[in-house]
Amino acid sequence: MVRARRVANAIAEEVTGDGTSDDPKVLRVGQPTLPPWASSIRKGARIEYYWNEEWDWCAGTVVEDPFWIVDEYILTIEFEDGEIHKLPFDANEKARWRPASRPSL
Repeated sequence: MVRARRVANAIAEEVTGDGTSDDPKVLRVGQPTLPPWASSIRKGARIEYYWNEEWDWCAGTVVEDPFWIVDEYILTIEFEDGEIHKLPFDANEKARWRPASRPSL
């Protein structure tokens, strides 16, 4: 146990930074949050959703203003193939969402 404390202290001493919440080296613990860009999603916004390994990233347009149900942001997306889906955008799966990398054709 003493050795483990020494190793932990040595690692902590190597980390630089002031330890504030803005410091990227500080481990954040707690509930995940949506990315800052999520609050700017409105009807007409272009967005991409990671569907699965076969379909990869699918681009679409938000066709209704998003709304909250409990802790999920519900988005209605019309994908480029014409399909429309209502999908939850929650903090636990935020890695499946990103702003569209290219404008609509």
